Amino acid sequence: MPVVGSHQYPTMESVIYGKPAPEALREEAERLGARRVYLIASRTLNTTTDEIEKIRSALGERHAATFDGVPQHTTREVVTQIARQARDAQADLVVAIGGGSVVDAAKIVLMCMEHEIFEPRGLDGFETTPDRRFGPFRTPKVRMIAIPSTLSGGEYNSGALVTDSGRKLKQIFNHPMMMPRSIILDPAITRYNSARR
Repeated sequence: MPVVGSHQYPTMESVIYGKPAPEALREEAERLGARRVYLIASRTLNTTTDEIEKIRSALGERHAATFDGVPQHTTREVVTQIARQARDAQADLVVAIGGGSVVDAAKIVLMCMEHEIFEPRGLDGFETTPDRRFGPFRTPKVRMIAIPSTLSGGEYNSGALVTDSGRKLKQIFNHPMMMPRSIILDPAITRYNSARR
């Protein structure tokens, strides 16, 4: 019996490696014409290493703001808070620097910004269901770049796992354009074993 199936190629432009993340991100921001780069970073990387500061310095005036409070299990409360802050910072590019929770947060933040969802309940109706593979999201005007610190692999897909704390429920949110435009691989970012979030 033949195997039947399908594969959807991701809407990603490139995977960049072989150069330090600060340099690679600065070049990508320039290539994309981004002027307000909003960083969502691992708290460990931001507070116990100089890796995030190197990135901020490389971005210079393009750096809009940094958020480093994503919990281990990405929550609706946090992503809607980040989305409001990113909108207020006039972000035109979001960058996730950290593990799977940080990357998932950045993906759904794009959609919260696009739909002006700044309260946790605003995500109701956008989650993936057995009958609906992709939520009814519009294509976001603001896109993201991922700089992973772990081997979770979440940066290579277009879905995000987000916890609804009130209902104690994890939900999947998915849209093809939640996929990062670029992924930057830099071993320096992965050196810190405790940089999980």
